[in-house]
Amino acid sequence: MPCCAKEIPNPYGLDKNTFYSNGKLLITGEYLVLHGALALAVPTIPGQELQVETKDGPAELHWKSYYEDECWFEAVFALPRLEAISSSDNKTTEYLRQLLLNAHELMPGIFQKSQSIHVDTRLGFRPEWGLGSSSSLISNIAEWFDADPYKLLHNTQKGSGYDIACARADGPIQYRPEPGKPFIRNVDFKPSFKDKLAFVYSGRKQDSSASVSKFLNSTGFRESDKIRISEISRDITKAKTLQKFGLLLDEHEEIMSGILQQPKIKEERFPDFPGSIKSLGAWGGDFLLASSEIGIDEIKSYFSNEGLDVVFGFDELILNT
Repeated sequence: MPCCAKEIPNPYGLDKNTFYSNGKLLITGEYLVLHGALALAVPTIPGQELQVETKDGPAELHWKSYYEDECWFEAVFALPRLEAISSSDNKTTEYLRQLLLNAHELMPGIFQKSQSIHVDTRLGFRPEWGLGSSSSLISNIAEWFDADPYKLLHNTQKGSGYDIACARADGPIQYRPEPGKPFIRNVDFKPSFKDKLAFVYSGRKQDSSASVSKFLNSTGFRESDKIRISEISRDITKAKTLQKFGLLLDEHEEIMSGILQQPKIKEERFPDFPGSIKSLGAWGGDFLLASSEIGIDEIKSYFSNEGLDVVFGFDELILNT
């Protein structure tokens, strides 16, 4: 399904609308993108679909979230004020309620009619993987309400917005937050050595919002760090060899390790890996990028022996149209 596809273009239309947004990964620029560094980000092939159907019935919003055929969250809200009637998870319910209330403030009208609204969301990846379950949801809700997704993001949580840009991108992008409108540029990121790259789920879910808030309150970086990370974000798309690519990954890890005062993931967990490993996004969880001359099959075998079996090749995960 194409990015941000809609079966019916009018978000106020009757019966049924379907919206779709991509998942995301941040290849370079984690944390420092919050302070204006240039980042390299990629949309992922799996994303999230949101389907809205209006029916005759009481003024209620019935919400169900699925991964594959499993319903992992559901709630019912009274309209128009979205008071929770029932819920399978109170924390998720309150997050969703605030998100919908903010969307309604940006574009009133959706909840004013006396009708029953049924929403189903379907993730193409497990919620704990950190591939953008929140950002793709925000993007889809903004499409539904015909609202600005960046305003909806910044009204509900802190973040650079790169994940919203990925939700609506056709391929890899360079991203930098700027006042008013972010800088977004499509880039060619199809390494000739992509068969020697792998994306590995670390087995640990990281709270991105908490990591963002903590870093925004810190001052532990220099302007020269931000400049160099921005240069790496440009240079990594131009790397012609796996060796050069790996050196850039290693340098990025070295810089961020010093800023965050955290050990590099390779030193901490995979010291015998024959190549480079970089944390993607919030350090300590979610996905890793591994590069090695041993190739994708042997990389998968290595991490399987370490108890990590969620490993994707480049073309298996990265949307690159």
